[in-house]
Amino acid sequence: MVFVPSGKELSHFPFLKKAQEPIRARFASLGSLLSTPKGQALVDLAVARIKEASVPRKNHVPAVCDTPEDEIAAYALARIVASCVNDRQLIDRLTRYESERAYYFLVDEEEWNSGYMQEDGEYSRLWMAIADELGIRIEKDRMPVPDYVELVAPLHDDRFRLINRRVEQGFVTVNKNERYELLRERVRVMLRRDLPHRVPKEICEQLAPRAAEIKAAYQEQMLRQFGKVEEGAFPPCIQALITALAAGVNLTHPGRFSLTAFLHNIGMDTSGIAALYARSPDFDIEKTMYQVEHITGRGGTSTEYTTPACAAMQTTGLCVHRDHICEKVSHPLSYYKVKKSLPHKPAPAKPQAPKKEAE
Repeated sequence: MVFVPSGKELSHFPFLKKAQEPIRARFASLGSLLSTPKGQALVDLAVARIKEASVPRKNHVPAVCDTPEDEIAAYALARIVASCVNDRQLIDRLTRYESERAYYFLVDEEEWNSGYMQEDGEYSRLWMAIADELGIRIEKDRMPVPDYVELVAPLHDDRFRLINRRVEQGFVTVNKNERYELLRERVRVMLRRDLPHRVPKEICEQLAPRAAEIKAAYQEQMLRQFGKVEEGAFPPCIQALITALAAGVNLTHPGRFSLTAFLHNIGMDTSGIAALYARSPDFDIEKTMYQVEHITGRGGTSTEYTTPACAAMQTTGLCVHRDHICEKVSHPLSYYKVKKSLPHKPAPAKPQAPKKEAE
């Protein structure tokens, strides 16, 4: 018997094809829908979804307050609005939010899993339906090696490395918790691959005020997250790049990209970033401004880039002078946040020369 998810289940997993089919008809004339009170109400839900996604959190407990149809519509509209904003970091956070949301509903709602167990008790029909749509092949807690390698490629946890896994006859053994984690990662990659959408210009123009609202809220969130720029909290890799610039060394392209993206991500303005490159032997103000504006999303594309992760910095040879904080994080921005959160120790007082006694 073919398993058909309920409306409630579809609202929890709005990326499923069965959830998207009725939305396509509803969005057939999106421009007209946006001009109606109902359309504006759905945009409100979408904007709220994006704002919630932009707030970093360790534990994700999503709330569902609207009808399944409106929840699914809000999901679809959120992706459209985020595409109009076209901020890479914001899109990354939205896709991670959606994957964490799916993970929560699939794992933590016991009423689903207990109600949809197969005869062998191994998997819920709901999990199997989602895994099948996402192309995840798994039988009796075993997954084909090629499928497994593809799924874990973006993951940096050592326990997922193939060398640390049990491999027999072309299959990798995965436990119950891991298969949920792998499904979550597949959802994230699938949703990220599809963004940003090519949204018609007239639709983005209608959504422009809400896109501006999201940008402002996101910038405020980033300011709360990173605060004022503190060079003393820069990770060793970024400090090394700045030191090289100050010494008149030409940076490689990956070095320029990583430094510019990092400084932009923590809130330094374009002119401040460009000023750092003034000591470079091949400094060209026009070329430098073009490169900086391109990376920071001010060069006409409106696409902002984020700092490469530590793994990428290692690949390009930019990971240097690792310290104890480096061992605990996987991204230069995470290092910066951790370092800034540490209590600042006051500098030791300079010894003063003894005063001469009056004769």
